[in-house]
Formats: sequence, C-alpha cells, structure tokens
Amino acid sequence: MDIAKQLERALTLDGAGEIDAALVCLEAIDGQIPDQAAHLILVGQLYQRLGADAPSLRHLLRALELKPDDADLHMSLGYHYMDNGDPAAALNYFQRHLQLEPTSLEGQVFAGRTLDFLGRLSEAEAALRGAQAMAPKDIDILHQLGRVLLRQKNINAAEAVFGEATRQQAGDVLAQIGLARCRALSAASPPGARSEAAPATVVCVKHGDKYGPEYVNRLHAMVRRNAASIPGFVCFTENAEGLDAGIQVQPLPGAGLAGWWNKVALFRRDLAGVEGRVLYLDLDVVVTGNLDPLLCHPGDFVIMDNDYVPGFNSSVMLFEAGARSGIFEDFSEADMERLDGDQDWIALKAPDAELWPHLWCVPYRLRAAIAPPAETKVVAFSGRPNPSDYPAEWVRELWR
Repeated sequence: MDIAKQLERALTLDGAGEIDAALVCLEAIDGQIPDQAAHLILVGQLYQRLGADAPSLRHLLRALELKPDDADLHMSLGYHYMDNGDPAAALNYFQRHLQLEPTSLEGQVFAGRTLDFLGRLSEAEAALRGAQAMAPKDIDILHQLGRVLLRQKNINAAEAVFGEATRQQAGDVLAQIGLARCRALSAASPPGARSEAAPATVVCVKHGDKYGPEYVNRLHAMVRRNAASIPGFVCFTENAEGLDAGIQVQPLPGAGLAGWWNKVALFRRDLAGVEGRVLYLDLDVVVTGNLDPLLCHPGDFVIMDNDYVPGFNSSVMLFEAGARSGIFEDFSEADMERLDGDQDWIALKAPDAELWPHLWCVPYRLRAAIAPPAETKVVAFSGRPNPSDYPAEWVRELWR
C-alpha cells in the first residue's frame, strides 16, 4: 500500500469532516509508518484531530524519543493530556514548549488555561497577561483573562478586560456574557443560610435521531439508581418509541426549535407536565454519584460553569418551572443565528445564575477522562467521544 497516498487521503477526509473514513485510512497503514520523527508527528497529530487518543499518544511519544527538543511536539502532547483529564502533565509539556520557544503565543495561552484548570489562578492571570502583552488585540486571550479574573472575584479588573474586548470587536457575544456576569456578581448579596429543598423533577429532551431511546432509558436508570426519590422523570420528545415504562413523555416544548435550542423552551411559563423545581440533564451525561444533593439543592437557578470560555454549560441545570420565563419569551430566530448555542443565550438572560459546587458536575474531556473526581456526581460529554463509545472503563461500568 502506498503510505504517502493513504496519508494524503486521510488528510483530505479529515478536512471534509469524514472522521470515521479518515480513521479507517490511518488504521490501514498504522503498522507501516516509518520510524522517523516527521512521519510519527504527522500521524500522531492527525490521530489527535480525529479524536483517536491512544494511537495518537503512541506515535507522539515515540517521536519524542527521536526528537526530544521539538517545540511543536511538546504542544501536541500538552493538548493530549489536557483533553484526557491530566492538566498537571499537560502543563509540564506546555512549559517545556515555552522553554524551547519562549516567544510562543500559543504556549503562553495554553499554559495560562491549564493553570486556570488547576486552580492556580494568580499564575494563570500572569501567564495570560503575558500573552496579552504579545497580542493585545487577541479577543480569545481577553476572554480567557476575563474568565480567570472573574474566578478570582476581581470584578472590576474583569469588567475592564471584557470592556476592552467589546472595543476590539463590537458585538462580541462572549464579552457581553462576561460583562453581564460582572454586573450580576457586583449586585449580588451574600447568600444567607438555606435549608435543603424538596427533590426536583428530572427532565430531558430528545429531538431527532442523534440519540436513540437507549440514551433516555439509561439516563432514567442512572437517575433511579443514584437518587433516594424523585417526583418524576419527564422526557420531552416528538418520538417516544422505545422508551421504558416509568418515563413520562411530553411533546417538545418549543415548536419549530431544533436540537439544543429546545432547552430554551424549558423555561416557558406553561411547561407541560412539570410543576415546581426541575433538574434538567443532557442525554449524553453519565451519573457517577449520589444525585440527592443536586435534586435537593436550595438554589433558585443553578448551572454548570463553562471551563472553556465566559458563560455557562447547560448540560445540568436546576430551576423553578416558569420562574425564568423571559429566557423563552424574549428568544427569537435572530438569536439562533447570532449565537453558538442555547447556553450563550441563557448566560445573557440569567447572568446571576448560581454555579454548582466545585467538581459536582464536570466535562468528560477536561476533568474525567481518566476517572471522575471523588466529588463528581455528573459527567457531561460534548461531541466525541459519546458515552456509547465507552472511552474509559468507568463509563462502561456506570452508563447502563
């Protein structure tokens, strides 16, 4: 088999978004790749883009043995460990990259992001301010820096950074989200003593054929195994075929809305079949611990933090049915066109939302690829892999 042609074909398929076909191409020549750093790096980085972590790491580590001072190779290994839940290892590679290439903007940014994930916020701020000095008009750096300042509760400094982002790029949505969050936190009163609330009804949304009924059924089973009691489990869907008994079915709440935008309609005043407190779960989550603290959390509106950019992750939300109806009533088709997803809209309309306690709800890639933290109760998946890919043994044990 012509290795060069097969690699070229795999690259073409990758560019066209045909991930599975590109993987087939690579796997056909995997054992024939020349033991040379350039070839190993090319193949390792391509596997990385395709989400094939194990073969990617194998090729990149072998390349490192052959070319230990390759700066780009250290970046690729940093990406691998960041995407696979080992930020400490990732930081070592990003810092080594910076030793080899001190003026690397990319290295400076990712060192800052990794320090943020590790909770080393003052160091993260210093790294990102260094990146800002290199590229003062880079909007993404301003987003990251503002997010770190918010986490440090340095509201005035965060507001200044997000304000600079809006001056650099009028209409920048993430900067608008950051500014709204700054204003909400500035106006917030310190929380008083709160008692545990009655358990919430669990709801999910199944739209189209992206996820089959097995995702709803497994979510229902995981909730039942991990909660003392729930008032009900409601699935909003246009197709109830294959759903287990015990799952209450209601029509999709948002006529004409597609995919994740249906989540916006969960905030309507007259949400069918649900009263009182609601715990929303994405279909592609895995329950890893006791859900009672989430179900009985006393917060008015609680949501996941976004580990990547200013704003929220709407995979796990707790709210009072009908209490935030403006999220639905003020929504328009124009908002769908200008925003990346429902969570941007929710962040703009509910910037005062409370965040779940640290590590209760985490993203798979960044925080749980090796194993979920002990405190974690729900792991959210975004894109590839899905729980049905069984990317880790713990997923196979718990997603059932």
